[in-house]
Amino acid sequence: MLSFWSKENKVKKSAKEAFSRTKFLFSKNRSKIQPEAAEVIKEKLGQMEIALSDGNSSELISKTQELESISKDHLSKFSKSKLRQNVEALIVAVVLALLIRTFIVQPFKIPSGSMIPTLLVGDHLLVSKFAYGSKIPFTDEIIFPIRDLKRGDVIVFAYPNGENDPSKIGVHYIKRIVGIPGDKIDINGRNLVINGEEIPLSYEGDFIDDRFGRQYDRYEEDLFGDQHIVIYEKDREYTQKGKLPVEVPPGHVFVMGDNRDNSQDSRFWGFVPVKNIAGKAFITHWSWDFDNQNMLNKVRWNRILSLID
Repeated sequence: MLSFWSKENKVKKSAKEAFSRTKFLFSKNRSKIQPEAAEVIKEKLGQMEIALSDGNSSELISKTQELESISKDHLSKFSKSKLRQNVEALIVAVVLALLIRTFIVQPFKIPSGSMIPTLLVGDHLLVSKFAYGSKIPFTDEIIFPIRDLKRGDVIVFAYPNGENDPSKIGVHYIKRIVGIPGDKIDINGRNLVINGEEIPLSYEGDFIDDRFGRQYDRYEEDLFGDQHIVIYEKDREYTQKGKLPVEVPPGHVFVMGDNRDNSQDSRFWGFVPVKNIAGKAFITHWSWDFDNQNMLNKVRWNRILSLID
């Protein structure tokens, strides 16, 4: 009994597919079909519709064969081959992927520890390409900006001094914006000083870097209302100032890593041009602990789908 019903359903499904396929091709290309052939196809479609309504399997098989035969004779030139369908589907998928990566989101991987503890080595991120506006390919033109650059934003950007270090051309970094155009940046001990105002740090205890077992002092930094965590080496009472103090010029931002004593950033190689910014990091979609020897614990499940502050 089960085999009988399975065969019945298969016959009906095949008939419906043949009916839908032929009706679509006929409707789309009717003006290109000879009137005599169009009348025959129309008649066969009508007969198939009646057969589908009656549900008689023998009649459905017969009418399906007739419809497929007439469709092959007069409509096959309008249908796409399987190869063409697959190629078109592949092209559409590639174009969509390129559009998404260019204008919407792009994945990045964290290779270094300069943003610990906010981001860990092995974190995989999604970066919003449209947060500050999407860049028209092969130009520096920005369209449809949603928000302005803000202190505290975590951004991905192309290394700004590639002309001085060709090996870093095309290399992307991730840091936190601490200065926007016009800001005067300095450091007093461990505290950032922006426009003469010392940025408060609230001590929150120790932080241990599991990779090396090194201890740090952990602070919450309040950057004009944007609270985030930064760390400093325990054996230092001040952090490196590099080329500070400086004033951020128009069209640039000043960036630093959250691992303040272990970050190469704007203190050392200067400002980041806004045109170099790829986007704003907003979520960790995967995290892999390369240093963990236990295969079962290599995935940091607690970090997956976590928002980036």
